Amino acid sequence: MKKFSYILVLLLFVLFACQTDSVETETEAFERDVIELKRDASSVGVFNRIPRKYLDNPEAYVAKQLETFAEGDEVRYGCVTFVGGLAIIDEDCTITSGVPDDYDDCDLKGVRTITCGVNPYNPLCTICAVAYILECDGKLGWVVGYNIICAIGPIQIPL
Repeated sequence: MKKFSYILVLLLFVLFACQTDSVETETEAFERDVIELKRDASSVGVFNRIPRKYLDNPEAYVAKQLETFAEGDEVRYGCVTFVGGLAIIDEDCTITSGVPDDYDDCDLKGVRTITCGVNPYNPLCTICAVAYILECDGKLGWVVGYNIICAIGPIQIPL
């Protein structure tokens, strides 16, 4: 009986170990890659390469890419959610204005504002998600960052 149990356990082990994962079709792989691209492009600080055929007009390429992200009422870039004219920063997040730190040494080639909102916790500040077009080590690409614009002085309410 012991030998039979041992053989049965060994057989089950071999059966499970030899199973193969299902193979993705080309369409499924493409859809997965597109979803990953969208997730990466809306993330702050991810360098997205610009194809060679758009080197003469990188702004047009970036605009084309951004059309797919700014759909709907609520849009999220990094740890900032833009909804209804507001820019809501996650509690555990600190954002900085300008090109993300990893790309300070790159040459700035263009700036495109994606969307803006007023910070509800500091109504004197407007936060914008911005696409910075950069040339880094001879490669042209773009990253999403922030532009923080704050007014100086108290809020005056007209009577």
